[in-house]
Amino acid sequence: MQSSESEPAPKASRHDPAVLDSGKKAKDCYKVLFVCRDNSVHSIIAEAILKRWGGKDFRAFSAGIRPAMEVHPLAIDLLKTQRLWGQNFQTKGCDEFMKHDAHSMNFIISIGEQPSDDLPADWPGSPRIIHWHISDPIIDGKPAERALAFRRTFRELENRIKLFVLVHEREEVKKAAA
Repeated sequence: MQSSESEPAPKASRHDPAVLDSGKKAKDCYKVLFVCRDNSVHSIIAEAILKRWGGKDFRAFSAGIRPAMEVHPLAIDLLKTQRLWGQNFQTKGCDEFMKHDAHSMNFIISIGEQPSDDLPADWPGSPRIIHWHISDPIIDGKPAERALAFRRTFRELENRIKLFVLVHEREEVKKAAA
């Protein structure tokens, strides 16, 4: 994501797969890790949404502070309904992203009703750490009420992620134009 001072950044071209808006090569896209308590709902959904909306500019990952054994069944149903489910979505812990050979992230986005005190503070590469307050879809109630809570969480995450992508695309265009 850094450009050489001796060379001006290439002109922005959203349609050229080899060059992104900031003159970054495709392999140098923003890497975003979504973290929630157990990586069974919030962060899995966010990862799927960013994979849809982030294009070549973003790579999405997810993890849990204390990962569950499996993705929540209602999250799977929701992602299937949205045509976002893939077998590659599995719960995993933050420790996978703390290893010396792990991808260096640009952003760690904590998701939930409040930031977790257990979220690691020192990540490889010194990424920017952000918290998004998102409604908890795990509620007691009738099946229709529970499904509605998951859809609300999905909409909240999708709106945030679309704005996040838009803001960073515009920043890259400004940098390329400068």
